[in-house]
Amino acid sequence: MIIKLKRLTIEHIKNVSHGSVDFTYKNKSLNVVGIYGANGSGKTTLVDAVALVKQIVEAGLINKPADYQHNLIDLIDFTQDNPARVSITLATAEADVTYVVTLSREAESSVINEEEVYYKANKKGSRSRLLLHYRRGFSWQKDIPVPLDGLTKGVEKKIQVTQNLVELRVLSELVDERAGSFLFNKNMLRILSTRTIFSNQLLTVLETFKQFSLNLTIYSSKISGQIYSDIFLPLSFSVDQAFGMVPIPTDGTKNIRPEVYSVGVKIFEQINEVLPVLIPNLTISLAKKDVVMSQNGDEFLTVEAIAHRDEHNFPLRCESDGIKKIISILSTLINVYNHENVVAVIDELDAGIYEYLLGELVSVMSDRAKGLLIFTSHNLRPLEVLPYQKIEFTTVNPKNRYITIRNIKPTNNLRDVYLRAIQLGGMEEKVFNYNNEIDIKRAFRKAGRKGELKKND
Repeated sequence: MIIKLKRLTIEHIKNVSHGSVDFTYKNKSLNVVGIYGANGSGKTTLVDAVALVKQIVEAGLINKPADYQHNLIDLIDFTQDNPARVSITLATAEADVTYVVTLSREAESSVINEEEVYYKANKKGSRSRLLLHYRRGFSWQKDIPVPLDGLTKGVEKKIQVTQNLVELRVLSELVDERAGSFLFNKNMLRILSTRTIFSNQLLTVLETFKQFSLNLTIYSSKISGQIYSDIFLPLSFSVDQAFGMVPIPTDGTKNIRPEVYSVGVKIFEQINEVLPVLIPNLTISLAKKDVVMSQNGDEFLTVEAIAHRDEHNFPLRCESDGIKKIISILSTLINVYNHENVVAVIDELDAGIYEYLLGELVSVMSDRAKGLLIFTSHNLRPLEVLPYQKIEFTTVNPKNRYITIRNIKPTNNLRDVYLRAIQLGGMEEKVFNYNNEIDIKRAFRKAGRKGELKKND
């Protein structure tokens, strides 16, 4: 089943009161979407919103820790009356499915207050159908959050309905206590898989989001920042139908488990098919130095990441941060290029990468990639190689954070159009609070005077 990301809407997260991004153009899925805008205008918020949905799905269905309750709590305003909300729509050949999650801040964690699921079959005249509407502290006496299908009159059916509603009620009490997802958890998956009274479409939604999450890679600026620590190289990978992030040690030799070494070797072999084309004569390897045993009798391998240039070999940590960044994301880019279901979200794609090479990478992905690459960037080079339909600009209006420029002629240079809009305006929304150079100088002088000691000090 091919699954495509169709739309993402964000409300009241960080400095985005409302913003929506469409990942289609003329009803066709895009393969590259670049997010451009000023610092603090909502680019990373979009990355965080996608990461939030991934973490909710994986915490419930794949037994990964519910990090969204703590790591992303800072996305919600301390004093915000309106709850944070993320809506995400996925498209398959059969239907569009939408998941809407509403969160609020309680104590030192975030709480899922409400969940909605919509299903719209890809048939002429089909309307969007609400499959689930769950609210924390739901009143079971008034209604139930899940629609029932295929019911007939009779005592036996009534008993079956009662028994299954009891299971749902127990489930709701558990998720309310843990502030987790009512929809995305293994108990709900079991109930929907074994009970005939619930809509089959809801089970389809669960499976669709699970597969989407497994094929989704989030490369945040925090992950990218690990490169500069010279301790680990965060290597996003896709080999043997496995996806994830594996830390490769760069600060000398390290002891790792044999299974991690095996994955690392395969990733490096995959990367070496492309890396020498981007960086002439450069290849990498994971050298095995020794085999050691832990106190518990477990076997570990002592390894070191090595860079090879022509006949020269040296530790990978000696390479520039830019090259390490390319190596870090290359397996994921290879996967996006070759597989339709893969989605990669990379924050600050341009960090450390030479702008001409950046333009070439983005152009190649735009030309032939089968999956979807979403990236944020400050470097304007991709604006010269991407069509305007694949660029979203952030604005200074928190109620309309993301816009697409319309009616760009083939002869127009999108970079020039954007720079002109910064200085003179002309877009549907203001994209930058243009700073007067004199005001900046004055602010620096004023700050300097505040930093000076008084004569009596």
